[in-house]
Amino acid sequence: MPKPLPNAVAPQLDSRGRRFFAGAAALLAMTAVVSGPVGTGGQAAAEAPGAPIAGSVSCAPTEARVALPTRAPLLDWSENLTFDEATGSFWVSRAQRNVVEKYDGDARLVASVPVQGPGAVRRGPDGLMYATFGNSPLSGLSGGSGVVRFDPAAAGPKPEVFVTGLGQANGAAFDADGTLYVADTSANTVVRIRPDGSIDADWTTRSHTALAALGLGADGIVAADGILYVTLLESPTARVVALPIDDPARATVAVDLAPAPLSGPLLPDDLAIVDGLLYIATGSGQLVLADPVTHTSCTLLSGQPLTSVAVAPAPARTLLLGTEGGDVLKAHYR
Repeated sequence: MPKPLPNAVAPQLDSRGRRFFAGAAALLAMTAVVSGPVGTGGQAAAEAPGAPIAGSVSCAPTEARVALPTRAPLLDWSENLTFDEATGSFWVSRAQRNVVEKYDGDARLVASVPVQGPGAVRRGPDGLMYATFGNSPLSGLSGGSGVVRFDPAAAGPKPEVFVTGLGQANGAAFDADGTLYVADTSANTVVRIRPDGSIDADWTTRSHTALAALGLGADGIVAADGILYVTLLESPTARVVALPIDDPARATVAVDLAPAPLSGPLLPDDLAIVDGLLYIATGSGQLVLADPVTHTSCTLLSGQPLTSVAVAPAPARTLLLGTEGGDVLKAHYR
């Protein structure tokens, strides 16, 4: 894995309380105007002029359509989503509505679970659904953030607190052993939570130290083969970090999505992994494919600002994408 690169620039706060580096808010506005709702991509995002990188990842144009339309733009902000194969449904975190919603296979709303400022929603190894809450910089001032869990099969799921006292619980992922990892954006760390709900403070501190050397704004997180891939929302190069579970101090750069600082794609958010390749949603409106081995990336599609990615159980090569506007998109890649 590559050596660490210089720190990201200092973040700022926008009017919504979400943290961006300088110039990113303007980029989002430009992206929304120029790109339109949904477009296809294919141009390599991390390619600079000159000879191509041997073994670099490549993208074929990807099509996307609205699978679940927003009821009210922005109010329906779809912060995160996940599939629940056990019940044949999928779940969507509605950050502005303070709920996590369950939809059946026909995209009909069948349940709504109250969660304050929800972030990631993930099915745990115990069959329960876990959702981060307090996904706001304001929560970091009071430690009013954490994780709730509930029974996804219940007629009226009731959330119970699993862990609290975090700063801004955002992304989440379970490893193969059932340990939960939560990206705390305001603290710029990954929190390791044992199955009994206790926090591994030593591991979490080492994660914080390692991430501080690589950038700011730990956001999305996915686990695969003993490594956590963590997006840094506030990185000027749209950085994704590889954080070894057995020794987070050995964190390195998996890929920088932007070919130059403050050039798109920017604002890497949630991500998923399929066959060793990362699918990354960005707030600047791109779905990016990245190879953490060759450290290269390319753009699958461009359109409205994206928040999250979930791999559909069927049909093959299908993703669901959350958006800031509230639409849930379905994308088919080759």
